[in-house]
Amino acid sequence: MRAYQVLLLALLSHCAYAQDIGAWKFGMSADEIRAQATFGPYKAFSNGDLETYNGSFAGAKRNFQFYLRDGKLWRIAIRMYEGRDLDQATTVWRETYAALSQEFGAIETPKMVAGPVENLAQQARKLVEAGSKAQMAPIKQHSGEFVFSTFASGKPPVGGTVYMVTINVDRPPDL
Repeated sequence: MRAYQVLLLALLSHCAYAQDIGAWKFGMSADEIRAQATFGPYKAFSNGDLETYNGSFAGAKRNFQFYLRDGKLWRIAIRMYEGRDLDQATTVWRETYAALSQEFGAIETPKMVAGPVENLAQQARKLVEAGSKAQMAPIKQHSGEFVFSTFASGKPPVGGTVYMVTINVDRPPDL
């Protein structure tokens, strides 16, 4: 877990000051995102947003989703976990909380009662089990971005439940 946190913090620190994540920078067009061919192939959604399963984050390949507004990149969503194992998803949520709190300080957790991270993780799990979502965000953010994380579930067409933990890095609208 410690290695995971160190890698996560290193990347969050990099993107906090450079206002980018890896090869991608806020304000890029879809063509500029696709030009980062090392991380392709990219899939386009019907609304023009993009994704790749070949992004690299915290030492592993991850699903990166790129949200465009007015043709320019304003959000990068990094899927830290996506699968059917609620225990594993909860563990990843807890690790993400610990890493974000170490990097940014105090974390806001709407719909949850403040307490030790293990208690928060169990509250997050219960929210997700009940069909809601658990979110967290650092109270103090780095300049030029807004970082938050979501733990949620979905029902795929093939049945069952899929759990997701995502870190979102948004470009504030005033940039």
